[in-house]
Amino acid sequence: MKRIFEHNRFTAGSRHWAGGKNAGRAMLTLFMLAFFCLGMGGTSGTFGPAAEKDRFFRAEIKDRSDKSHEVQGIFVQGSTYLPARTGSAEAEVDFGKIESARFYVQDDRVLARVTMVNQEEMDFYIQPQTTFQGKTDWGSISFRADEIKEISFK
Repeated sequence: MKRIFEHNRFTAGSRHWAGGKNAGRAMLTLFMLAFFCLGMGGTSGTFGPAAEKDRFFRAEIKDRSDKSHEVQGIFVQGSTYLPARTGSAEAEVDFGKIESARFYVQDDRVLARVTMVNQEEMDFYIQPQTTFQGKTDWGSISFRADEIKEISFK
């Protein structure tokens, strides 16, 4: 009887912990659980719609046909920063620092002549396909940079 008990104890131990069927399943389950938990943290970035829910801007956008639109909650590609180039550097200009911007299409890019809230005027270049989005009283609206003549922030 003692021999049978020892045999069963050994078998049970080997099945669960020393490489039996259940051990493989347990290891696979733990591995998959660890893998899926890798992406559960937040991002530390400051840009993007999730990071900017407290930033709300209003602007009047005048398109190339001189039609004006009052736009609320304006953003560019999920951000309230204007992606631009100045010289050979990439920049992101804070909407909160911009009073207005006039856009001039130049071949494969758009010159944005930006007037800051401190009245300083600066030139930036942006991609023509840069998309500005927001809401109007009647619905959502979207403009490409090469379709805009001027933006005045309120």
